[in-house]
Amino acid sequence: MAYYDKTNDVRMQAKAHYYWGCVYRDMNRQAEAIREFLIAAPLTEKAKEKRQLGLVYNNIGFIYNIQGFNEKADSIYKLMEVIAQEVKDTTLWSEALSKQGSIALTKGEEYFPIAERKLSDAFGAVDSVGNNGLKANISASLSNLYSRMDEGEKALYYAKLNLSLRRDTARAYRAFLLLGDAYYKCKEYDSATFYFNKSLLSKDYGRKVDAYMRLADIAMIQGNVTLSVELERNSSVYKDSLYEFHWNVVANEMIEAEADAQAMLQKLYYKGRLNMYLYVFMLIVVMIIVVALFLYKRYRRKNDLLQKDKQQLEKVNQDLSQHYANLQTDITEKDLEIENLRKELVSHQIDEEERAKLQTELDEMILKRRTLAKEAFLHSPLYAKMQAIIQDYQDRDESDEEISDQEWQEFVVGMDVEWNNAITDLCVKYQLSKEELHLVCLSLAGFPFSHLEYLLHLSRKTLYRKKNVLLKRMGVEQNCGFEEILQRK
Repeated sequence: MAYYDKTNDVRMQAKAHYYWGCVYRDMNRQAEAIREFLIAAPLTEKAKEKRQLGLVYNNIGFIYNIQGFNEKADSIYKLMEVIAQEVKDTTLWSEALSKQGSIALTKGEEYFPIAERKLSDAFGAVDSVGNNGLKANISASLSNLYSRMDEGEKALYYAKLNLSLRRDTARAYRAFLLLGDAYYKCKEYDSATFYFNKSLLSKDYGRKVDAYMRLADIAMIQGNVTLSVELERNSSVYKDSLYEFHWNVVANEMIEAEADAQAMLQKLYYKGRLNMYLYVFMLIVVMIIVVALFLYKRYRRKNDLLQKDKQQLEKVNQDLSQHYANLQTDITEKDLEIENLRKELVSHQIDEEERAKLQTELDEMILKRRTLAKEAFLHSPLYAKMQAIIQDYQDRDESDEEISDQEWQEFVVGMDVEWNNAITDLCVKYQLSKEELHLVCLSLAGFPFSHLEYLLHLSRKTLYRKKNVLLKRMGVEQNCGFEEILQRK
């Protein structure tokens, strides 16, 4: 085989790997066998040896099937069916159909009609060519199918036919198991027990599991509970051993064999093409360099734009900060003017007409201060932070920002100034909790009620309940706003 791998004779390469796979298969080294067959398949296809390709697929499907990789086996047998029809090989076609039927049988009741159709077609075809070994295997599958369909008479017919077609009827343990199961379905328990006990001589754990389970059922039907429990325990022991052997050893070896086959195929296909790979590699490297340079330039251009945007944003923030400082200065000046007007109002040296005029001027001054205070809040870092928190929650249901206790205090003080200390009076009069105070201030600041849950970390239902309780405590209607309440005070 190593000799042919060094030549360009694909046909002989394919045959070498196929026959080497057959040797491994007969030695029961299934992982090595599947590796060789997987290597032989594409080589045989390339050599256009269709009948041999069908045989290769048959071996691959067989190994996948016995190792429990039924989906892979089914796909292979479908390819094998197509090839068998092309080369008009009835035996190969019957084999492909029977294996597909057997695999369909394992998928459940909804696939039973498909299994029956394929197995019946296979049985009819192989009956015409007189291949007793294959006919026996198909009979076994049909017996298993009809047994699972609870058609005991048909299951018994094909089970007997299966056994009669075997060369070695003394050690036909699978045939014994099928015949026992068919008798079980027909409720002939003595005959079923006889054949189940004969099948227990097999070294196959799977057959032992099934046989012990059926014997346990028969013992239970016959009223021997103790024997039934013991037999079921034996079934469980072999089932555990079967599972551990199959999955811990075989599956891993099969996966490794597939990988080895793929690696070997790549080595065979690309042997002698190193220069082409080198050229391709160099071309790819050049392309990567070009793409990398392009991406780097685009990154630099985008970074420059980001820097410009950052500078513009910093300038806007500086302007906003300056505007906020100017507003705070204006508010301070308005506070002084308001204080002076209040002092004049309490003076006894002015008449009522002048007092009314001063009161009107004071009201206008308070209104201007309120407007300035509101504008100052809208340009404050705290307002920007609140908006960022709201946006974060709307975008991703969380935020890294958090309003500190100090910021809450500054916010409450600012709102109290805006509302001419009315919030302080409200808090003292109704003994507002911290959450209630924040709820009132946020509502007065003009935040939509649906946004308050993001800032207060309370559900909307809880906020509505707290608001209604507070309004009830104040003795006002539940649809009344806090701004309206303060204006009444």
